[in-house]
Amino acid sequence: MENFKTADILKVLLPHWKKLTIVAVLAIIAGFVISSPMVIKPLYKSYAVVYPVNLTPNSEESNTEQLLQWFNSEEVKNAVAKKFNLYKHYDIDTLGEKHETYFNLRYKELVSINSTLYESIEISVKDEDPFLAKQIVQAIMEATNELIMGAKKEILKEYIRNYESELKVSAMSMDSIKTVVNEIKKEFNIIDEKSQSKYISKELTNSSKLSELNSKTAEGLKTKSVDLDKMKKILAGQVKTFNLLNNQKALYHLDYANKVSFINVVSKPTLPDSKCYPIRSLIVAIITLSSLLIASIVILFLNTKKQNID
Repeated sequence: MENFKTADILKVLLPHWKKLTIVAVLAIIAGFVISSPMVIKPLYKSYAVVYPVNLTPNSEESNTEQLLQWFNSEEVKNAVAKKFNLYKHYDIDTLGEKHETYFNLRYKELVSINSTLYESIEISVKDEDPFLAKQIVQAIMEATNELIMGAKKEILKEYIRNYESELKVSAMSMDSIKTVVNEIKKEFNIIDEKSQSKYISKELTNSSKLSELNSKTAEGLKTKSVDLDKMKKILAGQVKTFNLLNNQKALYHLDYANKVSFINVVSKPTLPDSKCYPIRSLIVAIITLSSLLIASIVILFLNTKKQNID
């Protein structure tokens, strides 16, 4: 086949302009039919924009990257699928072979969760039902928040258990010290060290001999006062530690009992009022141009074949 120039191609095609016009008209009609709701069901797109909040960075991940991982988790996908029965909605037989694979492909096709240039995250969902698309976006946000909260509560449980263990050890230590102090005081009849010391000193000044009870108390004050003083200081330190541990445990209990949002909503889920797919003009244009191209190639081929025969 010879190499045609543009002028030669136009020279061959122009006599067949009626045929090409008919092809174009038929292609346009076919494009309108193919892109109609009877053939291709229209999809509506709902989206929301959120920022991460109240998240603790892990390793080198930013808060946005961390939140993105939560959004794209299997737990969130399964929770949303269960809530709206998406397997049935997407016409996927749960008893069929590779139904999970088919569902994942369909989910990824219709659900898009990506970070933006401004470190926010856009969640977009396409569906035949515009209201359902909006509901799925909202459900993804709620399921993600619940998932993060659940994970955080598990960590808080561990912290609370650890603090409770430390509090038990601290309480046992304080009880042991109190027991030793009480035994010493009971043995030597020590009630108030300062008052009894002053009283015994005054009695010794007035009389050279103490009573048997006061003598025993004086001996206790003399031999055990240093030990009692040390144990009181240790006990005071233990009480301070116990109070600090108990206060921190109370803070963890407060976090555990309350609900915290990890998503700051910048743009709430939208309710679309116009379809995003299919783009009818694009489909019609592609079909028309493709048909004209094929028709032109056929005309050029037949013309070349005719010339060769002649």
